[in-house]
Amino acid sequence: MTTNEERREAAKRKLEERLETERLARRKRKIVIASVSTAVVVAVVATVTAVVVKKIMDDREAARWTSCAFEDSPSRFDQLPDQVPDNVPADQRPQYQAELDELKAAAKNERQSPKPDEKVLKSGTEQATFTTTQGVLPITLERDGAPCNVAAVTSLIENKFYDDTTCHRMTTSDKLKILQCGDPTGTGMSGPGWTSPDEPPTDLQKVGQPDPMSGSQPVVYPRGTVAIANSSQGGQNPNTGSSQLFIVINDSELGPDYSIVGKVDEPGLAVLDKVYAGGITPGPAGSQPGDGKPKLPVTIETATID
Repeated sequence: MTTNEERREAAKRKLEERLETERLARRKRKIVIASVSTAVVVAVVATVTAVVVKKIMDDREAARWTSCAFEDSPSRFDQLPDQVPDNVPADQRPQYQAELDELKAAAKNERQSPKPDEKVLKSGTEQATFTTTQGVLPITLERDGAPCNVAAVTSLIENKFYDDTTCHRMTTSDKLKILQCGDPTGTGMSGPGWTSPDEPPTDLQKVGQPDPMSGSQPVVYPRGTVAIANSSQGGQNPNTGSSQLFIVINDSELGPDYSIVGKVDEPGLAVLDKVYAGGITPGPAGSQPGDGKPKLPVTIETATID
């Protein structure tokens, strides 16, 4: 028979076991709650971190790009008269007719090219190579100053727009020495069917006096510069660039209206010097002195992005 002392000991052990069980249960609950809380905090932190990182990455990616407006442009050949206008003096009519016939004949060589993407990279470079009948012109295209126009030139190259086209104009005046290319008709009237926005340079050396009409001051375009030709007229006719570009043979003075897309690398400068040394065939009466076609014909056989 169990004694009172034994019963008390047994009851005491059961009480101690129950208390230990409850203690362990409370501890387990605390551990579970702490684990769940930690998991929730970690999940929240991870979510917030992911959102923040994504926002930073999206902002960085967005900062790499800009938007450009490339506008449709009708053919200038469609604006040519069918015949010599009546108001042209009699002694000038034969020359006018000859020039009109020449332009109409050249119109068949007009080309079009797809518009570039509107979203373009804002910085970085592309390496282009213009292989001409007078030698190779390696050109580094630089987006930083004119990303829209660099994108335009790159697109034209990739679509073979420049292949088998002539450099139709060279200027050899005291302040302007350039070779102009990029018109498949060879007349200076043609483009790809669209125009590019103005992205004028802001860091060129100013020279001379401001133009009394436009107020703009001439700047120096350094030797080797590649820029987009346009008919800005001191900003009065904006956003008229397209495929035609000019290459600066020697430092030249022009209004600050021409988007600079890059520069001819050192090996190509010798090609420019050779063409310049060959001289020009002067343009028709009324042309600017020192302006005409290069006597050494320059045809762009291929243009590539390397």
